[in-house]
Amino acid sequence: MKYLMCNLKSNKTLKEILEYKKALQNLKFEDIEFVLFPSTLYLSFFYGTSYKIGSQNISRYNHGSITGEILASQLKSLMVKYVLINHVEAKENICDIPLKIKNATKNGLKVVLCIGEKNHQTMDETLSELKSFLREIITALTKKECENLILAYEPAWTIKKDNTCRPEVINSIAGKLKKHLKKEYSLELSILYGGGISVKNFSKLAKLDNIDGYLLGNSANNPENILKILEKI
Repeated sequence: MKYLMCNLKSNKTLKEILEYKKALQNLKFEDIEFVLFPSTLYLSFFYGTSYKIGSQNISRYNHGSITGEILASQLKSLMVKYVLINHVEAKENICDIPLKIKNATKNGLKVVLCIGEKNHQTMDETLSELKSFLREIITALTKKECENLILAYEPAWTIKKDNTCRPEVINSIAGKLKKHLKKEYSLELSILYGGGISVKNFSKLAKLDNIDGYLLGNSANNPENILKILEKI
């Protein structure tokens, strides 16, 4: 099964999100796990939809009266199934990431953990950076918490652009990461790709055998783009 996840970020007014939800009623998600990450403000609008809903963030705190925080238990009560952690635009404190993963796992929320290099560099440099980051996170988690992860490889330098990494590079990085995770941590995790995905370039990305799904950003703002991409998966 492939994943198609759509991060709406801070886009859409009230009128626009209602029109967007209506447009999604015409989409078919057969054999695809479709997950929508609307702004936190609109999560309740999607309660009970036929597709899965995710939160763009989650609190590092598990309980308490904390202004501005979104607790895992609150997300669970809204039937949220996924949570996005460490997106480059969220500017996470690395010390908070394991705490957020623990809270999500405890409340039955699947974690999409974003990883990716900040600058365009060689494949070896990228792999070294990703492995170092994952080591810091994985060693702070239990086996169950680690197995609750889906990785989203999203190079920061491709965000908000219409170009991606070269498909063969994406596929190679994902393949090598999977081998590394299995060898070092006995983990078999799904890996998504995100960053610069468009209808125009998706045909090449759809053929990557080491990629288990896709995380759309700007392209997800138009439901017609989602339909066209679903047809190519």
